[in-house]
Amino acid sequence: MNAVGIDLGTTFSVVAHVDDSGLPAVIPDPAGRPTTPSIVWFDTGEVLIGEDARSAGIVEPERMVAHIKRFMGTDHTLEFDGVTYTPETISALILKALADNAAAALRRPRGAVAAVVTVPAYFGITEREATAQAAALAGIDLLDLVAEPVAAAAFYGVDTAIDGTVLVFDLGGGTFDTTVLRIRPEGPEVLVTEGESHLGGVDWSERLAALLLERFTAAAAELDEDDDPTDDENFQEQLTAAADKTKIALSQRLSASCVLEYRGRRHTVELTRADFERATAHLVENCVAVADRAIEAARRRGSGALDRIVLVGGATRMPMIGAALGRHFAVEVCLTEPDLAVAKGAALHAQSLLAARGDRPLLPAPTTPAARRALALRPVRTVLPRALGILIHDSRDPAGERRIVHHLVEANTALPVTGAEHRFATILDGQDRIRVEVYEQAGATASPDLEHNRRVLDGELVDVPDLKAGSPIDIALSVGSDGRITCVAVEPKSGRTLTLESCIEGVIDAADADRQRSVVAGTRIQW
Repeated sequence: MNAVGIDLGTTFSVVAHVDDSGLPAVIPDPAGRPTTPSIVWFDTGEVLIGEDARSAGIVEPERMVAHIKRFMGTDHTLEFDGVTYTPETISALILKALADNAAAALRRPRGAVAAVVTVPAYFGITEREATAQAAALAGIDLLDLVAEPVAAAAFYGVDTAIDGTVLVFDLGGGTFDTTVLRIRPEGPEVLVTEGESHLGGVDWSERLAALLLERFTAAAAELDEDDDPTDDENFQEQLTAAADKTKIALSQRLSASCVLEYRGRRHTVELTRADFERATAHLVENCVAVADRAIEAARRRGSGALDRIVLVGGATRMPMIGAALGRHFAVEVCLTEPDLAVAKGAALHAQSLLAARGDRPLLPAPTTPAARRALALRPVRTVLPRALGILIHDSRDPAGERRIVHHLVEANTALPVTGAEHRFATILDGQDRIRVEVYEQAGATASPDLEHNRRVLDGELVDVPDLKAGSPIDIALSVGSDGRITCVAVEPKSGRTLTLESCIEGVIDAADADRQRSVVAGTRIQW
């Protein structure tokens, strides 16, 4: 069996496999490009994917969908030509295009390629389920979902033989993760993950667009006070494209210029790298603060001193990122293949999983140190990204109305998790049923407040004997290496038991899954 690693990114996606040399290599798109924009453009009965979708979106932006990854695990929907699409369906169309192209490149039938798909480290159970659902809708044999920084660390460990305590700083187009790992010859071990779901390169582009608009408005003295160029759709498209190009240019040069046109008048706008860095300094500070939080949490877990920082994600090409991290942490900052490292690491993880089940494809004997390290790589050991707990009534609330989440498993606990048990008590006389609700930390830090958590599992323990208030109820949580959660609640007197399990199979019900599967199968996908 052939296996690939798929980096399903917010702005760009990449596919890689382990080639005949035993090392990871990118599988390019049909036009030979290593990365594919994670963009879908909808037409009746068919969709365009990637660069063609982006080009079509310039003409008809209302039929283009980008950054869908930010909505994974939500009930956000879109409609085109009378058909409703969920984030899972749209992601499935991208995944199907990537997988079918990989199968063709590897000379395999469609659907005959297994895959490891990467997710942001901060993704909780709901987002992971949604991603797994997308892979299922795309007809992919999903080997595992692995955190993006973990995949990147696996690649860097094989490619450069780095070891020690490493911070993987993953700033992509739409998401941001930091992960602290111990990298050893047999593979990386995750210690801590931290992240922000709505922070990425697009935020730098938006700030740069605002700066360009400010300079353009100042240069265009003929504009009336109430004249807003951004009300013009064509100008807005110009501005967005100019911001992206200028961001890339300022990552390579100290100054850049662009031409913007509005109502027949053209003006050249010039910016320096220093202008850009001043305008986005707060974004860099936010990133460094998250990295500080991750490193401090890792130290509490015995990580020792930080040895180096590995930069991942296209947005880390901006010099301000590496410079700020180098100044703040005073360690080596490495930037190598930031756009491709995640997919290559996922491909290595896929190979190690195949090997663990005795299904590794036959490859020539490794002839380089890197190939030997790749062959020896074991499946990654990772952690629970968010705390898990049980919803209870707050016994300290005199009114007896406040509900809080009692966390049984802390964030960044090593997987698998077993033995997380606690004895709770009933609150009313005569209870014959007990509702059990498992909640997951929703914010950056764990909090007992209900609004800072979200429900991931629930059920009722029924037919228990009439219980007095204060009767014991034993609850145990466990989490598998793949992130699957199991909750077992037992009423000791009767022995009645409730078992709740997350299946990592999706957040939509079976009927809707069948409908969405038909939508994906009936849609013609074009590159």
